[in-house]
Amino acid sequence: MIEEYTDEKMFVEERKPYWLNLTGGTSFSGELRFELENYFPEAHYKQAVDNAMDKEEEIRPDGGSLTQYYWSGEDGIVYHTETSGGMVDPFFNTVEEAEQYFETLADTHGKNQYEGLVLRKSGNRKVMEATDVLTEQSGLTDW
Repeated sequence: MIEEYTDEKMFVEERKPYWLNLTGGTSFSGELRFELENYFPEAHYKQAVDNAMDKEEEIRPDGGSLTQYYWSGEDGIVYHTETSGGMVDPFFNTVEEAEQYFETLADTHGKNQYEGLVLRKSGNRKVMEATDVLTEQSGLTDW
């Protein structure tokens, strides 16, 4: 694997191949134009993937920054923080935080009632905004 990367890198550094790139065409990037580029991203991507595979880590497209965890069961989701206005927070940023909270909860209230719970992971991606629902309900979309 590393030999292929080294060969590709040497090819880019020594032979300096160019690709014709069409760029621009927007107000901030200027006129539409062709430019010669010799950047070779495949070599960097390959090295990053190889390094991740060596470490046996899960590869996530968001780098894991959007991943959150929550405890759920047949009766619903366990929340750990209540805020003003009736909002609750069921999410933990790490598995360790979720485990610590669960252990405390089970010690306080008894382990039997929590045996069927499962730790799940969420991608925390927005599906819809509340204003869309409120606007539809109030009939404003009928115009």
